[in-house]
Amino acid sequence: MIVKELEPQAYPNSFRRAGHEAERQMAHYLKRAFGDDRYKFVLNNLRVEREGEVAQLDHLVVHRHGLIVVESKSVAGQISVNEQGEWTRWWKGQGRGMASPILQARRQLDLLVRLLSDHTEELLDRGVFGLRQRRFDTMRRDVLVAISDGGRITRKGTLAEVVKADQVPDRVREIVGAAGGFGAFAFSDAELTRLTAFLRTRHQPLAAPTAATDDISGVHGPQEESVPAVVSTPGLATPGQVRTAQERQSQACPTPDLGCRTCGSAELTVLYGKYGHYLKCRACGGNTPAKPICPTCGQPGRLHKAGREFTAQCSGGHSWPYFTNPSDT
Repeated sequence: MIVKELEPQAYPNSFRRAGHEAERQMAHYLKRAFGDDRYKFVLNNLRVEREGEVAQLDHLVVHRHGLIVVESKSVAGQISVNEQGEWTRWWKGQGRGMASPILQARRQLDLLVRLLSDHTEELLDRGVFGLRQRRFDTMRRDVLVAISDGGRITRKGTLAEVVKADQVPDRVREIVGAAGGFGAFAFSDAELTRLTAFLRTRHQPLAAPTAATDDISGVHGPQEESVPAVVSTPGLATPGQVRTAQERQSQACPTPDLGCRTCGSAELTVLYGKYGHYLKCRACGGNTPAKPICPTCGQPGRLHKAGREFTAQCSGGHSWPYFTNPSDT
């Protein structure tokens, strides 16, 4: 399922355009493979911030057992990787060292996991009969580096993280297939719904690209050192912030796709108990915590009841419809 599409960009620089084309190619392969898969969620060009640090992820795949970051690299020539994991890019017969995109992707993923861990109680249910809080640090985390179809790779030894772009969907399926088993970490349906909504609302788009010159290296893609800074005046929102706020306000806030964490059924009733509101499954009798996440700002919300209608409201002042109880309750 595609949670966040890749936004079209008009880069004035040919090398930046090549990098964006590699991301567009990868987004196409992921959409073809997982567009109708309700247990694999794809977010393209996700940019999140935590305590002044930024993680820019070309593609993120959220699956039942964890996260996979896919780093897209446009290669006009050849890349070689030696036994020590050192990368060299070749252009017109000349080699030049480059930073490892595997390590780059891992750093982005580590920052993302720290952000999610800050919101553990909002996003994850309690396990072991509600006595222990589940944590993100036990989930599976993987990275893949996708080399564009026209590029060539020379590698020494096994380097499972580096694949051609068209091979990524199969590698994703292999990773997910190997991640299961007895005792393995697994998101519930409700947790997947909250997590993907949280990530979508946490996206902080960058300002429009400039005509800054890129290094002519034969390998193109998002370079951290070439990202233009967004300068803001204290007390004033940047144009990008204003535009993002307007877009969020203009979007309808849909009722979340809720399901029983035990059997996945949507036959639910909202009830109030010792620990607050929860969802009672009419199919299996199981209980699921009601933890609404604001689709506008990503903050947790509180439920308010009016007859059979339940509305959620966050501390930021946003309200959205959450659930309507069946008429026989």
